[in-house]
Amino acid sequence: MTYDVCAAEPVDLLLADLCLDELSKNTEGELTRLEAEPHECPEHDCRTLTTEHLLRLGLDRHDCDSDVGALFSGRLVCKDLTTVFARGSGEQRGMHAGTFQWRSAAGIVVGRLSGMTNEGTHREPPFKACQVCDERGVMEGRLCGRLVRTAEPRLVDAQVFAAYRLRFDPSESGGSGAVQGTLEGVVVRTCGS
Repeated sequence: MTYDVCAAEPVDLLLADLCLDELSKNTEGELTRLEAEPHECPEHDCRTLTTEHLLRLGLDRHDCDSDVGALFSGRLVCKDLTTVFARGSGEQRGMHAGTFQWRSAAGIVVGRLSGMTNEGTHREPPFKACQVCDERGVMEGRLCGRLVRTAEPRLVDAQVFAAYRLRFDPSESGGSGAVQGTLEGVVVRTCGS
């Protein structure tokens, strides 16, 4: 049975015979705001802002890419990147999720991404001071997906599992414009599949 990188439990990882290849990409692209809608919840005295964006990213090989990982250089598109921001402002902390399609020489990967917006996990004291806890214009999270179409026999049933860090121009309405970032992860293949 093929290991499911997106839904696996710890015991599934323990029992799986996997082949991993490094995936390392620099990303550049564009964030386009499609919708922005404020919400109020009087019973909890809170306001939020929900936005929907189109995210387009070019993915280019970086030094830590393996030969297999290099085949995944290409273009990632997320047409339903949805974010909910605290206190009714796109400049506050938020959580986001979306589905993506990633086209490359390896084929087409489809999957999901999710994470946090306008936060900084790389901060003092445990890390060097490269971020603050409420860093604006940052999206970071996890993506996972399955290669659904490939001409490469060695990549049949391959999956991707990665962390992404993206920088964008924040705004009260959720941000838009140029995006730059990194994607670091692995290409996952089940041994024997």
